[in-house]
Amino acid sequence: MNIFRIFLESSLAAQIIMIILIIFSIWSWAIFFKKLFNFSGVKRKSNRFLSTYHLHHDIKTLGNLGSLLNDNPYGKILWSGLEEFKKLKAVASVNPGEQGSHKQLVHELSDNIRLAMERTKITEIASLEIHLPTLGTFVSVSPFLGLLGTVWGIMEAFLDIRARGSAHITIVAPGISDALITTVYGLLVAIPALIFYNIFRSRVSNYDAELDKFISEIFAHLRKEFASIG
Repeated sequence: MNIFRIFLESSLAAQIIMIILIIFSIWSWAIFFKKLFNFSGVKRKSNRFLSTYHLHHDIKTLGNLGSLLNDNPYGKILWSGLEEFKKLKAVASVNPGEQGSHKQLVHELSDNIRLAMERTKITEIASLEIHLPTLGTFVSVSPFLGLLGTVWGIMEAFLDIRARGSAHITIVAPGISDALITTVYGLLVAIPALIFYNIFRSRVSNYDAELDKFISEIFAHLRKEFASIG
């Protein structure tokens, strides 16, 4: 079956639907390769950061990791936590207070460290999710466009039958052909887009869980350091 020949022999309405689906297909494949490249870069840079991070346990040395703190989600989260830690450390140092009030201050302000890191995490996850809604739209819309072509083709077939007063195969075949080919085009777009969407959605979910664990680890470390002030 030559779907390109059928495309040329199809009605104008079917051709318009198929052109839209072809655009969707090219777009979804472009998103796939772009996201594949982006995720590969994020993974490479994150692994490089984590391999260096595990060798440092001191707050001061963690803050001197340089470019490793701004080229991956883990580094950016650590940087935001360290910056908030420095601000709160300055506040606690000038307002040491009594022992009881100091503990209360530590408890109240240290939560700001977690909030700062979680805000950064939200930004990074949003960055990883770019273009996923577009893929989701292709998954949802493409089968319906194919169905629209199917209904349109069947409608044309029945209109031809009514106009000519005959149900001969040569009369209904063009409409049925349009109906079937648009369905094929719709599925050829929706199936790969669904696979791409699920692959990247799973990767984003994994990063989300890993970043949550990283935030908890950093927060426990910084909170302990913060509590020792004063």
